[in-house]
Amino acid sequence: MALEYDWSGDTDIDMPALRAFIATATGGSQHPDGTVFLDGMYITARTVSDDDSNPAMKLFGFDERFTSTFRFANTADDATTDHNIALMAHVLITFAQSRKGRGILLHNGEKAVLQYGEHGIVFDSEWEDWTSNGKVAPLLTSFLGCALPQPLL
Repeated sequence: MALEYDWSGDTDIDMPALRAFIATATGGSQHPDGTVFLDGMYITARTVSDDDSNPAMKLFGFDERFTSTFRFANTADDATTDHNIALMAHVLITFAQSRKGRGILLHNGEKAVLQYGEHGIVFDSEWEDWTSNGKVAPLLTSFLGCALPQPLL
Protein backbone atom coordinates (compact mmCIF):
# COMPACT_ATOMS: atom_id res chain seq x y z
CA MET A 1 0.00 0.00 0.00
CA ALA A 2 1.27 3.45 -0.90
CA LEU A 3 2.11 5.93 1.81
CA GLU A 4 -0.21 8.90 1.49
CA TYR A 5 -0.96 12.03 3.47
CA ASP A 6 -4.00 14.23 2.86
CA TRP A 7 -3.93 17.93 3.69
CA SER A 8 -7.18 19.89 3.96
CA GLY A 9 -7.57 23.54 4.84
CA ASP A 10 -10.05 26.37 5.00
CA THR A 11 -7.87 29.09 3.46
CA ASP A 12 -9.45 30.66 0.40
CA ILE A 13 -6.69 30.24 -2.21
CA ASP A 14 -6.81 29.63 -5.94
CA MET A 15 -5.27 26.46 -7.30
CA PRO A 16 -2.49 28.02 -9.39
CA ALA A 17 -1.28 29.85 -6.27
CA LEU A 18 -1.45 26.74 -4.05
CA ARG A 19 0.26 24.53 -6.61
CA ALA A 20 3.00 27.13 -7.16
CA PHE A 21 3.45 27.42 -3.38
CA ILE A 22 3.83 23.62 -3.07
CA ALA A 23 6.27 23.46 -6.00
CA THR A 24 8.39 26.26 -4.55
CA ALA A 25 8.37 24.87 -0.99
CA THR A 26 9.37 21.37 -2.13
CA GLY A 27 11.63 22.30 -5.04
CA GLY A 28 9.47 20.02 -7.15
CA SER A 29 8.61 20.24 -10.82
CA GLN A 30 5.06 21.33 -11.62
CA HIS A 31 3.52 19.62 -14.66
CA PRO A 32 0.84 21.20 -16.89
CA ASP A 33 -1.98 19.45 -14.99
CA GLY A 34 -0.75 21.07 -11.75
CA THR A 35 0.75 17.92 -10.22
CA VAL A 36 4.08 18.54 -8.49
CA PHE A 37 6.69 15.80 -8.92
CA LEU A 38 9.96 15.16 -7.12
CA ASP A 39 12.07 12.10 -6.56
CA GLY A 40 9.99 9.61 -4.56
CA MET A 41 6.79 11.68 -4.22
CA TYR A 42 4.13 13.55 -6.12
CA ILE A 43 1.58 16.06 -4.87
CA THR A 44 -1.86 16.96 -6.19
CA ALA A 45 -4.05 19.84 -5.04
CA ARG A 46 -7.54 21.06 -5.84
CA THR A 47 -10.11 23.52 -4.60
CA VAL A 48 -13.22 22.20 -2.94
CA SER A 49 -16.67 23.66 -3.49
CA ASP A 50 -19.37 23.65 -0.82
CA ASP A 51 -21.06 20.75 -2.64
CA ASP A 52 -17.81 18.77 -2.77
CA SER A 53 -16.58 19.55 0.76
CA ASN A 54 -15.71 16.63 3.03
CA PRO A 55 -18.18 16.91 5.94
CA ALA A 56 -15.64 15.17 8.21
CA MET A 57 -13.53 18.36 8.23
CA LYS A 58 -16.21 19.97 10.42
CA LEU A 59 -15.03 17.56 13.13
CA PHE A 60 -11.74 19.49 13.04
CA GLY A 61 -13.54 22.83 13.29
CA PHE A 62 -13.46 24.15 9.73
CA ASP A 63 -15.10 24.04 6.31
CA GLU A 64 -12.80 22.52 3.71
CA ARG A 65 -11.77 24.93 0.88
CA PHE A 66 -8.84 22.97 -0.58
CA THR A 67 -7.31 19.54 -0.39
CA SER A 68 -3.90 18.23 -1.36
CA THR A 69 -2.47 14.73 -1.40
CA PHE A 70 1.18 13.82 -0.86
CA ARG A 71 1.73 10.36 -2.34
CA PHE A 72 5.03 8.63 -1.65
CA ALA A 73 6.59 6.07 -4.01
CA ASN A 74 6.81 2.53 -2.69
CA THR A 75 10.12 2.12 -4.50
CA ALA A 76 11.89 5.09 -2.87
CA ASP A 77 14.66 4.34 -0.39
CA ASP A 78 14.27 5.27 3.28
CA ALA A 79 16.47 8.38 3.02
CA THR A 80 14.37 9.77 0.15
CA THR A 81 11.13 9.03 1.98
CA ASP A 82 12.40 10.68 5.18
CA HIS A 83 13.50 13.73 3.19
CA ASN A 84 10.09 13.97 1.50
CA ILE A 85 8.24 13.64 4.80
CA ALA A 86 10.32 16.56 6.10
CA LEU A 87 9.49 18.56 2.94
CA MET A 88 5.79 17.84 3.47
CA ALA A 89 5.98 19.11 7.06
CA HIS A 90 7.85 22.19 5.77
CA VAL A 91 5.05 22.90 3.26
CA LEU A 92 2.40 22.91 6.00
CA ILE A 93 4.51 24.90 8.47
CA THR A 94 5.36 27.56 5.90
CA PHE A 95 1.76 27.75 4.70
CA ALA A 96 0.38 28.00 8.23
CA GLN A 97 2.85 30.74 9.13
CA SER A 98 2.26 32.80 5.99
CA ARG A 99 -1.52 32.45 5.59
CA LYS A 100 -4.46 32.65 7.92
CA GLY A 101 -6.68 29.65 8.33
CA ARG A 102 -6.94 26.19 9.75
CA GLY A 103 -5.84 22.87 8.38
CA ILE A 104 -5.20 19.23 9.11
CA LEU A 105 -2.80 16.61 7.77
CA LEU A 106 -4.18 13.09 7.79
CA HIS A 107 -2.22 9.90 7.28
CA ASN A 108 -4.06 7.77 4.71
CA GLY A 109 -7.16 9.92 5.14
CA GLU A 110 -7.94 9.05 8.75
CA LYS A 111 -5.22 9.65 11.39
CA ALA A 112 -4.60 13.30 12.26
CA VAL A 113 -0.84 13.87 12.48
CA LEU A 114 -0.47 17.66 12.17
CA GLN A 115 -2.96 20.45 12.77
CA TYR A 116 -2.72 24.23 12.53
CA GLY A 117 -4.97 27.15 13.30
CA GLU A 118 -5.56 29.81 15.91
CA HIS A 119 -3.44 27.94 18.49
CA GLY A 120 -0.46 27.53 16.17
CA ILE A 121 1.03 24.42 14.63
CA VAL A 122 0.60 21.17 16.53
CA PHE A 123 2.35 17.90 15.70
CA ASP A 124 0.95 14.61 16.92
CA SER A 125 3.78 13.77 19.33
CA GLU A 126 2.96 10.07 19.13
CA TRP A 127 3.25 9.81 15.34
CA GLU A 128 6.28 7.65 14.56
CA ASP A 129 6.99 9.34 11.21
CA TRP A 130 7.69 12.52 13.19
CA THR A 131 9.60 11.07 16.11
CA SER A 132 11.79 8.63 14.14
CA ASN A 133 12.62 10.98 11.26
CA GLY A 134 15.88 12.80 12.02
CA LYS A 135 14.82 15.73 9.80
CA VAL A 136 11.43 16.18 11.48
CA ALA A 137 12.11 15.27 15.12
CA PRO A 138 13.88 18.60 15.85
CA LEU A 139 10.67 20.42 14.85
CA LEU A 140 8.90 18.77 17.77
CA THR A 141 10.82 21.07 20.12
CA SER A 142 9.97 24.19 18.09
CA PHE A 143 6.22 23.59 17.84
CA LEU A 144 3.51 22.26 20.07
CA GLY A 145 3.34 18.51 20.36
CA CYS A 146 0.57 16.44 21.86
CA ALA A 147 -1.65 13.48 21.14
CA LEU A 148 -4.09 14.96 18.62
CA PRO A 149 -7.80 14.12 18.83
CA GLN A 150 -8.74 11.41 16.35
CA PRO A 151 -12.41 11.91 15.44
CA LEU A 152 -12.09 9.81 12.27
CA LEU A 153 -10.77 6.65 13.97
